[in-house]
Amino acid sequence: MDYQLKSYKKVLIIVLLVTLVGSGIYVANNHIINYFSSPSSDPTVYIGNGVSGVVTITDPFLNKTTDFNITYSLDSGSGVIVTPDGYIITAFHVVGDPHALNTHNLKLMDDTTIKQYLEQEAVKEYLSKYNPQLGGELLNNVNLNIDTNVLTGLLVQKKLINVKSYGQVIKVYLRSSAGADSLNAQLVDVGDPTSHDDVALLKINSNALKSVKNLPNLSISSQNLTLGEDIRIYGYPDNEMQTQSLIPSITTGQLTAKMRNSFGTIYYLTNAPAAPGYSGGPVLNSQNNVIGIMVYGTGLIGEFNQQIESQNTLFLPSNYIIQICEKNNVSITVV
Repeated sequence: MDYQLKSYKKVLIIVLLVTLVGSGIYVANNHIINYFSSPSSDPTVYIGNGVSGVVTITDPFLNKTTDFNITYSLDSGSGVIVTPDGYIITAFHVVGDPHALNTHNLKLMDDTTIKQYLEQEAVKEYLSKYNPQLGGELLNNVNLNIDTNVLTGLLVQKKLINVKSYGQVIKVYLRSSAGADSLNAQLVDVGDPTSHDDVALLKINSNALKSVKNLPNLSISSQNLTLGEDIRIYGYPDNEMQTQSLIPSITTGQLTAKMRNSFGTIYYLTNAPAAPGYSGGPVLNSQNNVIGIMVYGTGLIGEFNQQIESQNTLFLPSNYIIQICEKNNVSITVV
């Protein structure tokens, strides 16, 4: 009889756990945390980084000038809301120039970079819609296919392309009852790129916040981290966003090492499996407080590639979050 009762209890516990996980309730160290109880209860956001503007291309062979309204998505990642009025922490590289990562650097997009992205996209669109032989015609060889970037440079040199308007566009996607609310955000500040301080502070535009109030936000931990402790990382892996639900994925693991790069910046290593889309997402402890920001996939990992295994992941600890918020007079909850 006792055996049957114990078996029944085990089955009941298993069923309960499956039900909790399926409903978005996470159980850790006897703490039951419901992240998805309502459409507005999730502080983890999806972030899109791109450029937009108007570009004019003049084709001397077709004797026509064409305007292109370009909106081009460059990269995406995750972030976490840290104040009810819309301040968000993410990774620098999520909202910076993605091409800089090819050289293991962090870099903001300046006016020249934004224009180049827009010019290249406008040239691709022009070639596909109007004159695929434009490059060859400019070089007096209609059978010649030249690289889009080379053609763009040639058009700039001949003053046949002009960027009329341009700007960086940062979109923050919040979970709502209708799916995903897309709100514009501004880049407030970033960490020091020379030391690979991979953190950024965003602010949702005031006009966009008129329809959204009392944003869910998380507290930032100031406690020392202990190797071996359990952690969770929230984000949108593989740059995928399910606009109908906008529920972040969760990956779990333990802290395995504390590391310092050659510039003095501190990182923590975890064995939690992750993917590039997790970048900028919050790393949480068992008390549901933010202990760091995921920086998976940044160029700085190249410095550590002899010390870490491919399945391991780096994150920037929370003191860098506290520092950038204090620097910009952003009042966050620190525990």
